[in-house]
Amino acid sequence: MDLLIKLGLLLLGAKATFAEVRFYVPQLTMKSLVGRLTNNSFALDEPQCIFQQYNTTDVWLVIALDTVVPSLAKQDLSNPSDYNLFSTKKYYHLYQMPAANSPCADTAPEAKAITLVGLETNCYNVPFCNGILTENGPYRVKFVLLKNNALVQETRWSEKISLLTGKSPSTIDTWPGGRSAGMIVIVVILSVLLAFLLAFLIAALATGSKDVCWCRTLHNEEVLEFDFDEYNIPPYRQHCIYLTHSKSISGK
Repeated sequence: MDLLIKLGLLLLGAKATFAEVRFYVPQLTMKSLVGRLTNNSFALDEPQCIFQQYNTTDVWLVIALDTVVPSLAKQDLSNPSDYNLFSTKKYYHLYQMPAANSPCADTAPEAKAITLVGLETNCYNVPFCNGILTENGPYRVKFVLLKNNALVQETRWSEKISLLTGKSPSTIDTWPGGRSAGMIVIVVILSVLLAFLLAFLIAALATGSKDVCWCRTLHNEEVLEFDFDEYNIPPYRQHCIYLTHSKSISGK
């Protein structure tokens, strides 16, 4: 009896484990990570302990624009599409690992738990490159288990993943009407205070200019007299010096 119960629990556990793959939904990681979501990449939580039972298959990640997801058939998912074809197909496959090597938090706590999509910047002549995402999206992803280009198992599609987008400088509104009322009031008050401070400084300089900068003007009518007799200095007499020039003529 105990053996039957254990066997039943084992079968239920195996069924639940196999069901986890079909019901697993990939998701953007919530871990505090630099580059978790950028304008050309994002980071996913890596599935744990759900692929080992398919140890003869390979794990691939399908990255697709949300607009093409409804039209993707099993044949599209089972034939890996290269990153270089994304511009035309709008989806591509990214190789992950053999299912037997997939991480499990119970047995390999040191295993990498993050899948970075859009990691490589140079994909020239690199098959199934993990290149940067060249379109704004939104994107959706799913894991597929393939064996000899045959689809063995697959997860569900993720929710939409929208990349960060920047603003063009020409589209930024610099008009004051776009500012909050509180900011406008603060700017006005600071401007008035600055005007008062400047006026006070000018008035202070004008009032104290006599103490700071002064000069004395000597009028043309003032005559400076000097008493020669007081200092026994004989008066100066004008002397005229005459220079004579004589020219001598010598002859033989």
